[in-house]
Amino acid sequence: MRDGGGTGRRLMPREERAASIVAAAARAFAGRGYAGTSMDDVAAEAGVTKIILYRHYATKRDIYTAALDATWQRLVDSSQFGYDTEVGLQALLAAARRDTAGFTLLFRHAVREPEFADYAQQLVAQTVQVAEQTLADSVQDPRLRSWLARGVTDLVLNSVLEWITTGDPARDAEAAGLLFQTAAAVIVHHRSRAVPRPVARRSDGLRETVY
Repeated sequence: MRDGGGTGRRLMPREERAASIVAAAARAFAGRGYAGTSMDDVAAEAGVTKIILYRHYATKRDIYTAALDATWQRLVDSSQFGYDTEVGLQALLAAARRDTAGFTLLFRHAVREPEFADYAQQLVAQTVQVAEQTLADSVQDPRLRSWLARGVTDLVLNSVLEWITTGDPARDAEAAGLLFQTAAAVIVHHRSRAVPRPVARRSDGLRETVY
């Protein structure tokens, strides 16, 4: 589709344009953070006018949260945050590599910005919850389990963030393997130490299946 002004510029469908703006916004915000990035900066990064930008997003906050949501959804869809396996960690690292700006925005900037820290932490908490569920059978104390799950999650996410920022993409698989051995293996270790659940016995002496 072309515009009617004779410029030859391609007019994107609305959904495609919105996605393009969000991706550009993630790049702009990842470089300077929320406070340091203006709507002019976002428009320039997206290659659109501010008029077009405001047709899609009424405020800077709207486009910032849209960028966070888009990044999170891509990560969930791509990797499921399965860092209790090496394959899962490779998938997470690959997803982060494909969306370096969004990953940086979410885990470096948003978690430290007063206006968005709670929102970003709610997203991260979903990942911590998965780790807690995995550790449930081996770490009985809920306080210790929550602490360990958070520690493992922070280590994995921060390590991935540092690697996509400074590491060689050709060595991503090697990095994922090393990270699995040193950090995510904590979960596998604790899984192996799971305390067997007591088996109920019926009055006739036969075992009863416990779920």
